[in-house]
Amino acid sequence: MDAASAVAAVLVCLGLGVSGQPDWLWSAVMAAVLVLRRTLPWVFASAVAAISCAHLLVDSRLLFPGDLLVLVAVYTVASYASVRARRVGLVTGVVYVGVLLFRVVLGEGVRSSPRGFSPVIVIVACMIASWSVGLVERQRREALAEAERRRVLAEHDAEARIRLAAYEEHERMSNDIHDVLAHTLTGIIVQAESGRAISVDGEPRELFTRISQTGRTALDEVRGLLASYEESPGTQPSPGLEDLGSLLATFEQAGLNVRRVDSGERVDLPQGMALAIYRVVQESMTNALRHGSTRQAKLTLEWTSQELTVTVVNPLKDDVDLAAVEHCRGLSGIRRRCALYGAQAQIRAGEEFTVKTVWPLAPGPAGKVS
Repeated sequence: MDAASAVAAVLVCLGLGVSGQPDWLWSAVMAAVLVLRRTLPWVFASAVAAISCAHLLVDSRLLFPGDLLVLVAVYTVASYASVRARRVGLVTGVVYVGVLLFRVVLGEGVRSSPRGFSPVIVIVACMIASWSVGLVERQRREALAEAERRRVLAEHDAEARIRLAAYEEHERMSNDIHDVLAHTLTGIIVQAESGRAISVDGEPRELFTRISQTGRTALDEVRGLLASYEESPGTQPSPGLEDLGSLLATFEQAGLNVRRVDSGERVDLPQGMALAIYRVVQESMTNALRHGSTRQAKLTLEWTSQELTVTVVNPLKDDVDLAAVEHCRGLSGIRRRCALYGAQAQIRAGEEFTVKTVWPLAPGPAGKVS
């Protein structure tokens, strides 16, 4: 598009040259730079300003139609350039106005007007207007882009929440099964203890003792699994990031010393994603409480414009089975929740156990797990 505009502008300047317009070559060179207008806006603006200033120093007349591109350059920098490039554009505009004033101070003025400073005032007013229009256009585009991002993210969140609801229903069914097993094992343990108490011979007592010990071990494992998946009552609102403080306080009351670090500017998240992140932190803290060697954990939330990185780190006990921890059911739930929102999950076990999840703040492809 810019290339076509540059070709058309150059052809117009050539036509003016054929009709006898003076200084048409200056305008043609400036028109050719239009090809860089949106790809390199600060280069385009600098080149246009440099050519216009050079013409003013050589010949004090305003350049037509070339100087109209100065206004185009001002608009382009305000609308498309980065913050740093806009600062460069402002400096370039001041230099351009300085050259105009320099010609006036010399007493030559701008030959297109006999009133000296009047053209300078008009030119500065037009530049300010162009800059303002460019900023308004930039804000309009950014607002539309943000609205579109939120719309797509909301659609993505709705789909993910449907899958998440199915997943949580599966979790509730699993918990019911575990409850049945826990009650059954408790009954077996009670009966084994009763049998051991009334047994006279040594062999039956030893058998009942083994049954009781095996049942207690299995019961502890079932209760450990259930502890990771306790849900709030259905009448309460779903927890989110604003509830992390109370969640961490609960773990601190249980003896876990948690240090939280937040960085970056927080943005609003869809309810489903916020709930998923909350559950990931909850499971990570549960693992830290159960398997940590020093009852310490660190939670880090790093916000950028594109993603949220949530990291939980805690030291591990020396006797912990790393393979069992890495493949436990709770971590599978973390991986599954991340996959629902296209997040990446990295789980590492060594001297420290690290759960790092990266959540995109815009919808993307399915997440990666490592």
